[in-house]
Amino acid sequence: MIKVVTDSTCDVPAGIAERLGITVLPMIVEVDGVAHQDGVTLTRQQFYDSLPTYATFPKTAAGSPELFADAYRAARAAGADGVVSVHIARTVSGVCNAAELAASDVANEGIPVRVVDSGSMTMGLGWLVITAAEMAQRGAPLDEIAAALEAMKQRIRILAMADTLKYLRKSGRVSSLTAGIGELLQIKLLVELKQGAVTQLDRVRTRGRGVERLLEEVRKTPGKAHRFSVVYTGGDQAADIERVRRELQAIAPIEPADPVLVTPVIGAHFGPMGLGVVIVNE
Repeated sequence: MIKVVTDSTCDVPAGIAERLGITVLPMIVEVDGVAHQDGVTLTRQQFYDSLPTYATFPKTAAGSPELFADAYRAARAAGADGVVSVHIARTVSGVCNAAELAASDVANEGIPVRVVDSGSMTMGLGWLVITAAEMAQRGAPLDEIAAALEAMKQRIRILAMADTLKYLRKSGRVSSLTAGIGELLQIKLLVELKQGAVTQLDRVRTRGRGVERLLEEVRKTPGKAHRFSVVYTGGDQAADIERVRRELQAIAPIEPADPVLVTPVIGAHFGPMGLGVVIVNE
């Protein structure tokens, strides 16, 4: 039996993670000097409800290598033959580094671990994790699962619209000058994440135009979509989400059926009212 370990940036719904036996390690969100475990001592709804009122910009951090090593040891103690550890893109977080340090430590204890850099986040990472767990339940060996994920991650693309540039400026993702002009003009930023590369695709003046550009980019995505996931960073977005859902449903299934509220680990940098689509191609 192979055990699947991931981090809380995967956004896999709790019911699915429990059913498939996925271990989800909480990342750290520091709010006004208090460190919280993502999803444990700070819920997503609490975070987004309070985000505009925080006195300081939230900080995020990966778990320690010891957190990962303990999870790998627990998997072995529960009877696992090995562990596949699948995590947020190395280009945007240090999680993979922590996992690799832990994997090296437990290798001396006879616990085989394969760390997979998803090159993605939120449900882009989530679908890799779910696929790994389903393969593990069917009895697939460790190296076969890791190889399948390496191939699958090339077929995953995330498109997202940032409603404000303020949080991207605070986290250093855009310059102060760009963010200042963007805030003045109410610019919405369209970005892509694919295979670890974050690319700015467009800047538009209104939210309505931003949603339309998001859908245009979905339609332009090469290949045939197998499924979509709709993700968002809090706020009242019911109308925009429904608009996106109507468009996507005509192309491929939307899974999970409900929109996914993104982890604060990502929302702290992207800001509230962000809207995205995860595309998994066949």
